[in-house]
Amino acid sequence: MRRLKNAATRLKERDGATAVEFAVVFPLFALVLFGGLSFGMAMLNINTLQSVATQAARCLAISGQACTTPIANCSDTTAQCYIEQLAAREGLPNVQATQITITSSYLVGAASFTRVQITYPMRLAGYSFSLNTTAQFPNG
Repeated sequence: MRRLKNAATRLKERDGATAVEFAVVFPLFALVLFGGLSFGMAMLNINTLQSVATQAARCLAISGQACTTPIANCSDTTAQCYIEQLAAREGLPNVQATQITITSSYLVGAASFTRVQITYPMRLAGYSFSLNTTAQFPNG
């Protein structure tokens, strides 16, 4: 009986220890959690941006119908309008013509490529940075 009484007394003496441990551990846990989420969002956006650049470079290199047909209500070039709409469909709605560079005959040795470069400004967790991606596809 005496042992049970001592255990109960000891538990009562630790009332504030849990609160102190929580106060120390929770900020670190929150930092890791939200840092991981922010990093994941940035990775998702860079992968989406790379996919958009790759699809656009291929379409422009083979003169596909989707990227050579004029788009209504768009004042940029047909290729830029195509890239803007493709990015919006993929989940990046703020891509603008000023962030897109298209080189239709980028030479690598004797081979000619269509090269698409996109810079996407991002603001995440209070920080501003730019995601840059480049894709190229052989002309022909």
